[in-house]
Amino acid sequence: METEDLHKDRVRLLLDRYGILFREILHKELPQFQWAVLFRSLRLMELSGEILSGHFFNDIPGLQFMLPRAFQKLQAALPENAVYFMNAVDPASVCGIPLPAVKQRFPKRLPTTLLVFKGRELKLVSLGSGKDLLIHAEPGDDSLVEYLACLNHLLTRPVKPLKKILVETINTAPAGKSPYVSDFETVFDVLPDYRKITLYRKPA
Repeated sequence: METEDLHKDRVRLLLDRYGILFREILHKELPQFQWAVLFRSLRLMELSGEILSGHFFNDIPGLQFMLPRAFQKLQAALPENAVYFMNAVDPASVCGIPLPAVKQRFPKRLPTTLLVFKGRELKLVSLGSGKDLLIHAEPGDDSLVEYLACLNHLLTRPVKPLKKILVETINTAPAGKSPYVSDFETVFDVLPDYRKITLYRKPA
């Protein structure tokens, strides 16, 4: 009974971390948090009504489990205009999950990678702490200032801020000749070069 209670506590911890549980999302967890170890407890918690099971998301094979309150949130309309960013290693990030649909769309799970979303749409990927950028918006887009906030965060964060960001490519082309340079100038002090641009924090 003590072991089962411990397993259930681990399931609750994982549900708080991820919001939904399935086999692939736990593949990098410690052995005691692996799917095979906790699956029986997931089933028991489902039978007691504490959690729900089903097929909540496409492209995820097998059973998926979530809390009833998480399922209720899933039914609500998502804020499609909300802009937010996360690190690729954040628990909310799907980067690195061994699913074909994820591997095709998202980069590797590295701490130097940032992802910017607008609603459910991926709008910007920053690789190598800003060295290479993939921007899924047109130059001059009204929301680009919000998308670039993730890079500004690297320069202004309270812990170990970067002194500068050297951008070498934007959408695989040399950054120095990119049509996005004027958008960067609204957020940063920009030092352009022939092939690259260097971003500095704007004075307050």
